[in-house]
Amino acid sequence: MKRFSMLVVILLFSCGCAKLSHLQELLTLKGLSDNQDAQNRYVEKQDKKFDQLLAVVKAGRLNEFSDKKSFLKEFGDPVLTKKLDNGTEQWLYRYTAKLFGSEKVYLYFDNSGKFVDYKHVTPDSNKGNL
Repeated sequence: MKRFSMLVVILLFSCGCAKLSHLQELLTLKGLSDNQDAQNRYVEKQDKKFDQLLAVVKAGRLNEFSDKKSFLKEFGDPVLTKKLDNGTEQWLYRYTAKLFGSEKVYLYFDNSGKFVDYKHVTPDSNKGNL
């Protein structure tokens, strides 16, 4: 019985040491998991904002937003911004993780940041284009 108790004590101590020796790796995995959760929450939030933008586009209510600031406040940051040769700025909104085969909305702003035009691209209207 004494030997069995001694064996149990030795096993308990060695298990604790194993956990301590890998503590840094365990903390790294936990940090990675936390980061992944934050990324998923960000994607969900951005996709909800894009759904809101699509609803506004389909309802023909884009004229309610007059400038960059109003779009940023309501729909968040665009996926991509690009300065065009004619001096206008193009913003792209789409689902965060769906690169192909989903709807896209391009917004155009003049040099002073005023909203001037938009283009709504659906998967059907983009067939045949690469």
